[in-house]
Amino acid sequence: MRTKVLIITTVIILFQGFGLKAQNEKLQTSFIFQLTRLVDWCQEGKQGNFVIAVYGDDNKLLTELQTLQGRKVVEQTIVVKKFSNLSEIERANIFFVSKSRIDELSAIINKLGSSCSLVISDKSGAAKQGAAISFIEVDGKVQFEINKGYADRYSLKINDQLIKLARNVF
Repeated sequence: MRTKVLIITTVIILFQGFGLKAQNEKLQTSFIFQLTRLVDWCQEGKQGNFVIAVYGDDNKLLTELQTLQGRKVVEQTIVVKKFSNLSEIERANIFFVSKSRIDELSAIINKLGSSCSLVISDKSGAAKQGAAISFIEVDGKVQFEINKGYADRYSLKINDQLIKLARNVF
């Protein structure tokens, strides 16, 4: 319990302390790493490697996420992958969709099927369009929205404290 409080405090500090002009990719990577601990994954998501995937042309974020490669999420090793087209997509624990590919969100979610993949985007409003989490800008600061319905549908349990920190919950 104490660890989760520390993690949630870190998330609050990160999101309140960084404006959009700060290094977004580092902030997003830190947030994504914290999600590995703040989401209770379905049984399928707790097996094999812990895969974080990027879909699209967000090479700066991909580079930052690769710093997580080899770290552990409980007993799973983090593996970072990049997908460039829909036909390549396969299961991932966390699946980041860049702004440039958000128009494919429905197809991506369909391709992932019933796997417990947490879909995130940096496109404002993506959570309302079907992603689990979207980063948004409010008063020059990065915040986030959560689509709790998505999490429930795909057997993902997002920590209640994180839900309380979200700007919007759908």
